[in-house]
Amino acid sequence: MSFSSSSRSGSIPIRAVLVVSMGLYVGEKAYLRSSWNILDGFLVFVSLIDIVVSMAGGAKILGVLRVLRLLRTLRPLRVISRAPGLKLVVETLITSLKPIGNIVLICCAFFIIFGILGVQLFKGKFYYCVGFDVKNITNKSDCLAANYRWVHHKYNFDNLGQALMSLFVLASKDGWVNIMYHGLDAVGIDQQPSTNNSPWMLLYFISFLLIVSFFVLNMFVGVVVENFHKCRQHQEVEEAKRREEKRQRRMEKKRRKAQKVPYYASYGQTRLAIHTLCTSHYLDLTITFIICINVITMSLEHFGQPKSLETALKYCNYFFTSTFVIEATLKLVAFGFRRFFKDRWNQLDLAIVLLSVMGITLEEIEINASLPINPTIIRIMRVLRIARVLKLLKMATGMRALLDTVVQALPQVGNLGLLFMLLFFIYAALGVELFGELVCNADYPCEGMSRHATFENFGMAFLTLFQVSTGDNWNGIMKVPHFAPASLQ
Repeated sequence: MSFSSSSRSGSIPIRAVLVVSMGLYVGEKAYLRSSWNILDGFLVFVSLIDIVVSMAGGAKILGVLRVLRLLRTLRPLRVISRAPGLKLVVETLITSLKPIGNIVLICCAFFIIFGILGVQLFKGKFYYCVGFDVKNITNKSDCLAANYRWVHHKYNFDNLGQALMSLFVLASKDGWVNIMYHGLDAVGIDQQPSTNNSPWMLLYFISFLLIVSFFVLNMFVGVVVENFHKCRQHQEVEEAKRREEKRQRRMEKKRRKAQKVPYYASYGQTRLAIHTLCTSHYLDLTITFIICINVITMSLEHFGQPKSLETALKYCNYFFTSTFVIEATLKLVAFGFRRFFKDRWNQLDLAIVLLSVMGITLEEIEINASLPINPTIIRIMRVLRIARVLKLLKMATGMRALLDTVVQALPQVGNLGLLFMLLFFIYAALGVELFGELVCNADYPCEGMSRHATFENFGMAFLTLFQVSTGDNWNGIMKVPHFAPASLQ
């Protein structure tokens, strides 16, 4: 990923103006008093060095400094200073660094303990013979005498470094089963493995998973959640003021509405009766019961169903759609367009009704005219009607409170998602800079890398990082690939 020199130098005059106007360090609002300004200034300084290095051309002395180009990928972090929600998430992570550091030390201690223990138990035992027929092979000598290859597993416990890498894979739960089976099959040094030779070795792997993967690693989550609540308390004062102001405005609005004549006072006798029906609690109960019956009838559809059931479900679909159309029409007459569309539940109901009518129309057109319409579209429109089950939440207080809690948590979840997207962007740009010129072929294989997992461009790098984040073959991608000579020139 590349940036032009003009774009790099464009922010330099802006930073200079800010430093002159605010002062460098003296004063409460000086430029360096803000940690975010320090980050901006550091990125500008790196850009200056990058420009100097680029202008120097192929100078060997300054060529080493081109590593600083990688720091340009940190520029998107400047977005955080302009988003209060993101600042809260980042502040939570920063304040969690100290307790997380203590947990990391504990985790490292367990890793070293289990690593040393693993070396004592399995050093030299993760070798095996590769050949056409290894049934009669019992040791390394037999393997070499048969002109076979005596190789070792990629993850082993021959030394502390290899043991720590194997334990790291165990802790990530990606491919840990294979490592455990290799330990159970191990016989001895220069001995061919045998299936389930040492079942008691299972205690070593299970104890490590229980202590490290389930106990220690989950402590990270607890620390972050605790610090999030602490950081959240600093914002509660301002939010309490805003909530109070909003409550006062709402109360004032209610007082004004109470003094006004009800909007339905001018209705005629027929429209007033329709309004009374639409605001009745019994109508909500009836519609809720019809929705539940509709869901049950839709669940009866299955493969190989008899023709009679298919016809019955078809007419049930017509009945339910007609009922929902009548309900929407009555509410439009009772409340009017403006008041009807003010309620989001009414918007959802009307959208589902329109999609249901469209689905029936497309189904009839496909049957009578045999038009090339994808049947999946019709099914999707019909299944969307199940979303009306959400109307139950409008009537159940407990479920409504749970839904409100989820809705209130969405902004913070969105901020966390934006932070993840920012980190993905940074690491994708780094991946293109570091591994964009990898050449994978028969002579220089890249384990775990393929046309579906590569860093050739930003889009594929982003998808590759998403694959790594899900834990799918991350250890294969992690292995240091071989660089073709052309890529080193």
